[in-house]
Amino acid sequence: MNTKGIKSYIRSVKFQLIFSLVLASLVLTGCPDKEGEEFDPAVLMTDLEKIQANNMDLPNSQRYTFGGIRYRLSELFRRTYKHDFVLADEYEVRVINQLNLYFSIERFSEYEAEGILYQFDNDEMSLLDAVHDNYAIKRNASLEKATISIKKAVPESVGYPGVMQTISGKNYSRRAGNTYFMATLDINGDIYVAQLIGKEENMGYLYDDFIDIISSISI
Repeated sequence: MNTKGIKSYIRSVKFQLIFSLVLASLVLTGCPDKEGEEFDPAVLMTDLEKIQANNMDLPNSQRYTFGGIRYRLSELFRRTYKHDFVLADEYEVRVINQLNLYFSIERFSEYEAEGILYQFDNDEMSLLDAVHDNYAIKRNASLEKATISIKKAVPESVGYPGVMQTISGKNYSRRAGNTYFMATLDINGDIYVAQLIGKEENMGYLYDDFIDIISSISI
């Protein structure tokens, strides 16, 4: 399949997924979300309509700053202090509540990364790989019947050395299937971990959005 055909296929998959979410929102009116709060389906459809109007991509990116870096993220995300998904002491988490979609960014100092590396007892391992592998191991252990992709280098569009991986599985406490897009970057000696986290069935159309987010990171 050529590039044009692949892009057309992705758009088709995105449309089908978004359309199914719209139908679900109509059926599940008044159904509480995973935090026990009811939401207005009309609000959910409003966010979905914004995504549809933007070719099934997260719309209207805004510039944010964190831990000495800048990145761009859709204005649909709102700041939250929920920290179930993070390991570092320095972090920022944003969420689209109606979609249960989370984005997190964390910073590990060189000193903290060296502490993680020491646990591996591997002189040939880099700080980047130590932080990333430690994260992947802990994430894998937190999920039931998890599947994990092969670790690979981030795309050339990302301006810093890094690796990325996808992990999916059911949460032991909520029994819900989640997918975690995870990228780890070395930026001037500090290690940053970025994640996009959501329901497993909804994440297929968000991978390119995650690439756009990590590609926007700069100092």
